[in-house]
Amino acid sequence: MMHMTFYWGWQVTLLFDQWKTHSFLQYWASLLVLFAVSLFHEYVVSLRAHLRTSQLLKQTENFMEGQAMLLPGQFKKRACILKAGETVLFAVNALLGYLLMLAAMSYNGGVVLVIVLGLSVGFFWFRSGNYVAQEEELQLSSDPCSSCT
Repeated sequence: MMHMTFYWGWQVTLLFDQWKTHSFLQYWASLLVLFAVSLFHEYVVSLRAHLRTSQLLKQTENFMEGQAMLLPGQFKKRACILKAGETVLFAVNALLGYLLMLAAMSYNGGVVLVIVLGLSVGFFWFRSGNYVAQEEELQLSSDPCSSCT
């Protein structure tokens, strides 16, 4: 029977009928896996942000300098590869996000807390350091007239 309210037991079914915890050790191993997946989710988000930031900065630098280091065909090929990479990272990010959401819908208190903790630690490790500086760089790089003054 599926729980429809939060509970704190160590017997839980996660995502699949085969992923059931029958012992306390299995429960803690499952929590460790969910923590690692939550960390990896935040890492993928940071990779996407880094890819987008570096891509925007390079395009803006080339535009501002008036130099095209690549031939038009090479530039289009490179842009296509970057878009494909960003799309793959988005798909992985979406898949992990939905799996974590479905795991949280087991209504087990420990599962929900571990997922939130993993996402929080992942944000702290991968995205919080230069978050404000990155946002300022994006705003400056998106305004071509910012260097005119």
